[in-house]
Amino acid sequence: MTKKIYISAIILGAAFFLCGCEGGMSDMSNQELAAKNDECVRLNPTSPGKVTACENIRKECQRRRKDKNYAC
Repeated sequence: MTKKIYISAIILGAAFFLCGCEGGMSDMSNQELAAKNDECVRLNPTSPGKVTACENIRKECQRRRKDKNYAC
């Protein structure tokens, strides 16, 4: 039972942390964003925290594409 609570707390904490960091991605350089996107595509993560991070990276890439910035 405590293991489930511990895992849930980690997932919840990671979600809050990643949501708070999403705004910081707009300050990320094109090169850094492209590298992180490539890593997500190459490794295809399965852990919830990494999946959320990769989803945020994908959204930032799409946002930049709408502004004609094809970094990723």
